[in-house]
Amino acid sequence: MLSLALAVVAAPAAMAGAAAAPLAAPGDAAPDDAAFVNRTHQAEQLIAANRTAEARAVLEQLERSRPHAAQVQFLLGLLDRQDKDYDSAIHRFRRILVDDPKAVRVRLELARTFYEADDYAGAERQFRFARAGKLPEAVAQNVDRYLMAVRQRKTFSFGLAVAIVPDSNLNAGPATDTVTLYGLPFELSPDARKNSGVGASIDLSTEWAPRVAGNTKLRVGGQLHRVQYGASQFNDMTLSAYAGPRVNLKRWELNLVGSAARRWYGDKPYTDLFAGSFDATYNVTARFAVGGAASVNYIDYLRNPLQSGPGGTLAANVIYVPTPASLLRGTVQAGRQGAKIRGYANRSRLVGLQYLREFKGGITVALSPAYTRIDYDGPLSPERPNDTFGITRRDRQFTVQAALLNRRIDWYGFTPRLAYTYTRNVSSIPLYTFSRSRFEIGLTSEF
Repeated sequence: MLSLALAVVAAPAAMAGAAAAPLAAPGDAAPDDAAFVNRTHQAEQLIAANRTAEARAVLEQLERSRPHAAQVQFLLGLLDRQDKDYDSAIHRFRRILVDDPKAVRVRLELARTFYEADDYAGAERQFRFARAGKLPEAVAQNVDRYLMAVRQRKTFSFGLAVAIVPDSNLNAGPATDTVTLYGLPFELSPDARKNSGVGASIDLSTEWAPRVAGNTKLRVGGQLHRVQYGASQFNDMTLSAYAGPRVNLKRWELNLVGSAARRWYGDKPYTDLFAGSFDATYNVTARFAVGGAASVNYIDYLRNPLQSGPGGTLAANVIYVPTPASLLRGTVQAGRQGAKIRGYANRSRLVGLQYLREFKGGITVALSPAYTRIDYDGPLSPERPNDTFGITRRDRQFTVQAALLNRRIDWYGFTPRLAYTYTRNVSSIPLYTFSRSRFEIGLTSEF
């Protein structure tokens, strides 16, 4: 375990020891029961004297009479962590944060518990939230050291989400049933029209990043995304793998990655992608980071080789933690995708935001709007001016997602998630104009 000069909770007098100022939580109004207050104070003194067994006995008795008392849960969480019962400690600290998401002291203890349990992703998230609070300078510096240690120690990550997916337009089909070709109206096939349905989705990601030398790690990971519908011709699956070095410096994080992916659509191979990317993140402070990325790729369209070609993107992003219970991300991206004919080659521009906020009562809300502009190089059939596809395609797409998580429920590390995504694409070619509403009702390990 990393030995730091200052412990998160033990350094400054304002946060010294377990007998810190009592926590307050909604519904836990400062008890007017003198006996309860005295017994809580007694437990704090017993902890300070390292008489932990006696302290636990007192606290468990208090918990039976007032199970939602924040100070009781907090002290029991400290004892659980001391006994290395990390799951119980995490559960108790999270229980307090459900009612008071801005409780910085609790976030610090939760972050430290994640750290000691080797859950570095959870530790980093909670330390960053806590860093947005009003911390004594010594504690703030210590949190920064923990964040650096997290980046060095984090070796394995895993994420899993499953959901039921009602979709109003699962194939992104147009609202119209006909399209004009060669100056004549043609009726679209059922599969090309707008189709609605209900499916099931799974998203799985994993990464192993052992240290290979000094500040350098080797990242090896993979991702799986699959949506399964009753109508198999709309099933969509992507499987990808990547590898490359990561360098962690005091404020910088640098990644060089090579990757490959295959996508299946309708249970048949659709595309192969090969890519290389470089990204850099600079942590200006523990609350504010800026970054940039560049990538090159080659996409092979297995069903339509004319779409195949090289491409690349440039992106910039910012991350800001304004409060101990909120997070803001922003992204801008420019891309170029080549093809064997001009009608498929295009340039794209994207601007996206995400705002995440934890509210009292255990609800987390994430709002993510994005705007994408795609301009193709030329028409698909320039020799046919009366053909709809004689027009150069121009797409303008707006997407917004609203997601809700219920932090009160934690089932083996999973929490319920409800998400709604609306997409509106307006194209110069009516065939590609569509609206889509998509719901996700499921569980996620991302907390």
